Amino acid sequence: MEHRTIEIDFEVHKRIEAERTSFAETPNDVLRRLIGIGSAPSGEPAPIADIGRAWTGKGVTLPGGTLLRMDYNGRAISGSVIDGKWLVEGAEFTSPSAAASELCRTKAGKKTSIDGWKYWHAKRPGDEEWVEIGALRPEAILLRKKMVGI
Repeated sequence: MEHRTIEIDFEVHKRIEAERTSFAETPNDVLRRLIGIGSAPSGEPAPIADIGRAWTGKGVTLPGGTLLRMDYNGRAISGSVIDGKWLVEGAEFTSPSAAASELCRTKAGKKTSIDGWKYWHAKRPGDEEWVEIGALRPEAILLRKKMVGI
């Protein structure tokens, strides 16, 4: 299947992200569903394009286009890094904890303060697997190296 790059403005991107039904649904899947042309032909998913500036925090850099996901109290939450910010469910955030704390609720439905570094996973452009973002922090990498004797 041939893939082409199209330019969209930030408002269109935000709308596509808000329309996603799960973190597994790609922007292409969303558009196909919304315009009524059905599922994409089978095959490899489209590569994630680099979208604007990377986001950096606590020694971790996530390139633009990185997909984000977390599960909390049975709820799947997804988003992406766009132009140096986290865009999750149509809202912009500057950190994983800010996004988690704003979007997560206790079982009683109340807002809670959450360390997003423990919950969020990322799939950077070119990655095949999801990775816990806390594992990308320099201190976590150093600890793993010490544990294996490197």
